[in-house]
Amino acid sequence: MYNHILSTLLPVEKPLLAKKIERINKEIQQGIVEYKWNGDRKQIDPFIQYNMDIVTDVDQLVKKMKDNVKEMQNFMHQWADKKLFERRNKPFPPEEVE
Repeated sequence: MYNHILSTLLPVEKPLLAKKIERINKEIQQGIVEYKWNGDRKQIDPFIQYNMDIVTDVDQLVKKMKDNVKEMQNFMHQWADKKLFERRNKPFPPEEVE
């Protein structure tokens, strides 16, 4: 999920989630530096669950953002297909055309 979040975010979306991504990085770094993965499961399991919760929240937020953008694009396409007003041809008498 984490890799998917980072790979699908557009450059304009990254600043919106920068603090959340920094938080994830900080929490994951603790697991890289402090824990021994073949050690005590009492420490590792809560660490994994806590980080999964954080990443899942951010993943759901990203999906909601992307869904909202798609919905806005659909509205814009519908509006683009319809004319706001239509200009009708006005018949001009020959004197005005000259």
